[in-house]
Amino acid sequence: MNKPLGSAHPVQSGLICCTLVAFTLLWPTTATRADEMPDYEHQSIRAIVELVNAAAAAIETQGEAVFPDFRIEGSRWFQGDRYLFVWDLEGNRQVYPPDLEHERQNLLDLQDIGGKPIGRMFVRTARDGDGQGWVHYQWNRPHDPQPVWKSTYITRATAPDGTTYLVGSGLYQPPMEKAFLVQEVRAAASLLEKQGRAAFERLRDKRDRFFFHDTYVFVTSDSGIELVNPAFPAIEGRNLWDARDMDGTYIVRNYITLAREQGSGWVHYLWPRPGMPERPARKTTYVQQVMVDGEPMIVGAGMYE
Repeated sequence: MNKPLGSAHPVQSGLICCTLVAFTLLWPTTATRADEMPDYEHQSIRAIVELVNAAAAAIETQGEAVFPDFRIEGSRWFQGDRYLFVWDLEGNRQVYPPDLEHERQNLLDLQDIGGKPIGRMFVRTARDGDGQGWVHYQWNRPHDPQPVWKSTYITRATAPDGTTYLVGSGLYQPPMEKAFLVQEVRAAASLLEKQGRAAFERLRDKRDRFFFHDTYVFVTSDSGIELVNPAFPAIEGRNLWDARDMDGTYIVRNYITLAREQGSGWVHYLWPRPGMPERPARKTTYVQQVMVDGEPMIVGAGMYE
């Protein structure tokens, strides 16, 4: 008979492993179709998306003629620490209201304090696919040297003369959104499909897109082996199929079953935040099944309340 982890268990992998599993409490799961993107839950996030889309529409009708409007402080485009920026797809900054002297710079190699290549992330977001999405990184507010987490919405806009730009605006220390998780899980699944297990190193790299705020992407084999977990690497390589919480609820088995049967969906449980293995917090996680080198795997990411 399998013993619940948290009582005596034959495998000892240190405090982190024991704490992670012992305190996890899986709640009833719900499923969302893989082709559905959750609506934004926070008005502040919706407002950023609406602002950027409106600016993109203005560029598509007026071209560069609208750029001076974006620089007017107190206008709908520039209020306090919320502003628009515009680049071309070569990484040249065209509009940057907080610091006009540093417009016309090439920022393709721009990085945040943690080494995230945000210049290339901005351009890639606008260039690829439908040309829109979120980029998460650490940045300082205008006139404040201390960087904080920022989430920026990027969209592509083509002016009447055929020039293509990226338009962006973001929020400092924003609320987390389910849509952020779905975007990153889908991106990770696509990367895994293209690169196979070679993608694991990117998923572990905290300088890449997949690690932001206290969110990270994990990968589990269909048999329950934790393959990638950058926040808690000590549990990589462990088979958690039979792992149970203190109430005897199966953990990994449940979300694997959900992904097998539904393709993707949401699970809710208690799980430690990165860097705080002794303090589990309520977490909502999105999981999706993906084929990697011909093998089914589960990729997921979650957010804490």
